[in-house]
Amino acid sequence: MPKVKFKYDLKKDAWSWVLIAKSQKRLAELKKDWRKEVEFIPKELLDKILKENSQRAEILVYNHLISHPQKLIRQLVIREQLRSLEKVWRKIEKEFFRRLEQITKKPVFRKEFKCYLTTGFMCPYDPRDNSFMISMWHSIPWNITTICHEIFHLQFLYYYEKYCRKLISQRKLDDLKEALTFILDTDFKDLLISEDRGYPAHKELRKKLKEIWKKDKNFDRFLDKAIKIVKKTKIIN
Repeated sequence: MPKVKFKYDLKKDAWSWVLIAKSQKRLAELKKDWRKEVEFIPKELLDKILKENSQRAEILVYNHLISHPQKLIRQLVIREQLRSLEKVWRKIEKEFFRRLEQITKKPVFRKEFKCYLTTGFMCPYDPRDNSFMISMWHSIPWNITTICHEIFHLQFLYYYEKYCRKLISQRKLDDLKEALTFILDTDFKDLLISEDRGYPAHKELRKKLKEIWKKDKNFDRFLDKAIKIVKKTKIIN
């Protein structure tokens, strides 16, 4: 049975800060307030991040984190958060992966997933190593839903990305991937306290997909219908 491993890594945290800082345009398209998402970054540092390329910006953030005046108390909080989160996750882990396989009609593609905690607000995943992030600032219920959300993304992309890209653009695939997590609210709701709401820009798309999923939960047939719908749905205003 697959396992989620919980970790904190300064380099991953720095990567997360930079990714969010440089996502202003995409977050605007998704109707998310970029300014709120980067409030945790000191303005002077944010300005420097935006001026540098990603590699240099990550070094700046790493140096900021490693010399942070609250470093010791943050380490204590992070350690306790990860311990508590893991304890709760283990109670639902087996059932979550069982249902994920049942819904996608595919075995879980990895035996181990790395879940990193970030001191930022948003929780991106990293396709380079199939890892993902949870936030120090979020509650345990919220982070449990985030874990399920990100693993759902990774499972979907591993098995269906190539198929979808033959039919839709990368941007449309990104929209579809995000909208598909409505399934967490319909088929995993007894495991999750925090609702998976998705991005505001995908509200109508999620609603449309939910309706066809109710009628036929065969994922392959559903995906073909979902692709047709996402082709016709305008996300960016």
